[in-house]
Amino acid sequence: MQNKPPTRFRLLRRYFLTGVAFVAPVALTIFIFGYLFQLLHNWIGRPISRLLPERLVAQDGSAWVASVIGLLLLLGGILVVGAMVSTMLGRRLVDFSERVLLQLPLVRTVYAPAKQIVEFFVNPTAVQFGAVVLVRYPHPNSYAIGFVTGKNVDPLESAINKRLVNVFVPFTPTPVTGIMLVLPEDEIIPVDLTVEEALKMVVSGGVVTPIRDLAEVSKGKSETLQP
Repeated sequence: MQNKPPTRFRLLRRYFLTGVAFVAPVALTIFIFGYLFQLLHNWIGRPISRLLPERLVAQDGSAWVASVIGLLLLLGGILVVGAMVSTMLGRRLVDFSERVLLQLPLVRTVYAPAKQIVEFFVNPTAVQFGAVVLVRYPHPNSYAIGFVTGKNVDPLESAINKRLVNVFVPFTPTPVTGIMLVLPEDEIIPVDLTVEEALKMVVSGGVVTPIRDLAEVSKGKSETLQP
């Protein structure tokens, strides 16, 4: 039985949805960067425009030249701060300021997770995880990706007389947040994935899968078809 050709309405609908799938991410990206540049323009560009000669400032007061200069100054300031923080004195000042911020009741609830998220995206290798495993979570019939973070916790093992393993189960799409589980060693399932591959799966919600695994699956299927 031959498939019927799509009607004009269905064909237009398919074209429209295909166009939306392409245009929407591009438009969203442009909107986000435009919004950030507008904030930069309002907070930095306009004040700097008052210090520039009139010929460099647009007649409507938009001051985009000042915004570009402000962006360059901001990037330069970040580089200077990074260089200062990299010194021994700078690290001591950072440690002292962080201790102060983490003692403030309201500030620490925002600063601590914000710092963890930024550190993860700036330097993912700084987040140290152990072996990748599967654990039964949140109920016995489902599995979650986890990372071994510790073993041989004597007070916990002596309490139930079992060998226990600390496993961190990250949440999607921010793997710096999650839940720590203490599980018997015989209940965790080792997985042949690197930490980077597992993190990509978690961040993407499972959309990004290891390419080598897909190749192995295809090879396995071809082998099963052979007599």
